[in-house]
Parts: sequence; C-alpha cells; structure tokens
Amino acid sequence: MRHTGELTIAMLIFAHNEASFIGETVKNIAHVLGSNDELIVIADNCTDDTVKIAKDMGAHVYARTRGSSSSKGQALAWFLSNYQDILQSFDFLLVLDADTQIAPNYLDIIRENIPEKGEAFQCFIFPQYDDQSPIGNLAALSYLLDQRISDKIRTMLGWPVRLRGTGMLITPDVLIKIRNKLDTSVEDIALSLLITAAGIHIGRIDQAVVYDPVPDSSDTASRQRARWFRGQWLAARQYRKEIAYALTKGPRGWSLLSSLFLKPRWLFLVASLFLALVLSRWWWISLFFWGQVLFGLLYLIIGLIILPDRKTFIIALLRLPTYIFMWVRSIILSFRSTPWLKARKE
Repeated sequence: MRHTGELTIAMLIFAHNEASFIGETVKNIAHVLGSNDELIVIADNCTDDTVKIAKDMGAHVYARTRGSSSSKGQALAWFLSNYQDILQSFDFLLVLDADTQIAPNYLDIIRENIPEKGEAFQCFIFPQYDDQSPIGNLAALSYLLDQRISDKIRTMLGWPVRLRGTGMLITPDVLIKIRNKLDTSVEDIALSLLITAAGIHIGRIDQAVVYDPVPDSSDTASRQRARWFRGQWLAARQYRKEIAYALTKGPRGWSLLSSLFLKPRWLFLVASLFLALVLSRWWWISLFFWGQVLFGLLYLIIGLIILPDRKTFIIALLRLPTYIFMWVRSIILSFRSTPWLKARKE
C-alpha cells in the first residue's frame, strides 16, 4: 500500500564486477534522490572494487558473497528474501542496470506521471548508440520501434507491456510475493509473466526515460543475444504455467507472449517470405504469409517516418546482412553459458 505524501522510491542497481563505471552511475543517480528516497547497490559476488567504489560514492551497498553469480534474477531473489523490512518502507522499487543513465529530474517525472492505481510500470528505454556502428544502430532501431509503435498500441488497447530488465518500477509487495520464482537468467521475461499471472497490469511511463547502452560490436551483441535466446528457451519451460495463463487471456495475453518470445522480428519476416513463396501454389495459404510480409514492411516504414535520426537508421539498414549474421551467431552461442553479459565497453 502506498504511503501518504510524496511517493518514496528505492533505486536498486544490480552489479557484478562493474568497477569501471559503477562510480559514474552512482554519482549520476545520487543527484536525483528525494529526501525519502534511497540508492541501493546489490553487489553480486564481485571480485573487483565495485563495493568500495559504490560505498565511497554514497550508495547503500549490500554484498552477496554466496551462491552463483550467474544472473540478476538470482541476485534479486536473494535481496528480496533477506531485506524485506527495508524494502517495504518504500512505495516502489526501481530496478536499474549498473550502466544506465537518467536525467536529473527523473524521479520527479515519475511522480508527476505515475497513475494513482497500479503496481508495476515500465519506463521508456532510450538506447544509446554510436552513429558509426551499424550493429548498434540496428539494435537501437529495434528497441525504439518496439516501444514507439508496438507498446504504444498495447497501451491504447489497455493491454500489458513487457518489462525490459531496467527502468522497471514495481511495488515491494509484488516483488516479494514472487521472489522464490526468480531463479532465472532472464528476469525481464520472468517478471513479466509472473506479475501478469498474478492479475497485475503492467503499464508504461514513457515520460521517464532511462538511457541504456546497446552493443556496438558484432561480438558483444552476439553474446548478449545468445543469453536472450538461451533464456527464452529455459523460460518457456520454467514458466509454462504462467505462459498457459497468458494464452487463456486472448489477444492481450498473446500480445504479451509475442513481445517476449517472438524475437527477432526479422527472422519471422524472412520465414513468412519463404513460406509465401514456397506455398504460392496454394494462394489462399500464401496470402496469409504475404500479409505478414507486408505488415512487417509497413511497420518498418512507419517507424522510420516517426523516429528521429532516420537517416542514420536507413544507412544502417544497408548493413542488414551483417546484423542477420550476428543473430545467427547468437543462436549458435546460445548453447553456451555466458552469465552477466554487458553491452557497454569497459
């Protein structure tokens, strides 16, 4: 239950050997805190100076020194299980990555725009990309299209949106109730499914922007997406009951599942084109797949029209084969375990 007066927020940063930039992140975030807010760093089995640097910069640091350091989900479950009393003194918990940046008035924007009712929200993630990196530009384009078009349509229809791993604003009670089911490498998928299965709507706060780096090299992007692929497969098995629940909810549930599992979009576009050509003898069947191809192209065109910096994205699209190769490599790498992948260079 929310307290009376100003909304209180605990900002949680999960870090595993982030000494190279945790100081910058803590310094940036400390300036936005209100008098009753708190900045907490959860240092997950760190072997570098992450703990010392975060403390020196003024953050409250909780160090996890036992168990596996294989995922943020496990670190979140540990923190929720051991520090419930502290967390329940706040109205909301805001989960951030160790390399994200926010505006000085970020929390003020949240307080001004958060609905009176609601227990789970996703802030807008603006990808930080290098104009000279086609891989980073195409990854950024995908992020922006998904939020500017797909999530906006879902919100207009009153459907839930997915959580994205950072910029997640959730009440302590909700997180504490599901803490025992967070042993996963894809906490964004897990939280989206578990919270929705609990009958809680996930809304958006687009006015509050989190700046998040995207991979700027094929190698880094491949390793990150390999973790996503592997996590999707494991999540499909681990959270099958929650997936079944979403399936029973009709279009609103199907939409959420598609945003979580039907990635990358280009793969399904290529598959639709292939099936449309192969099944051309049966025009009534191929027509469906041609419709999917047309929809995908219109989706991209509309996105390029409404997004700023469209010239950069159009030029990056000329390197699409490189992007596709990166994804193919990701599928191959997904059979290997690579925890705590980072998008930002150290």
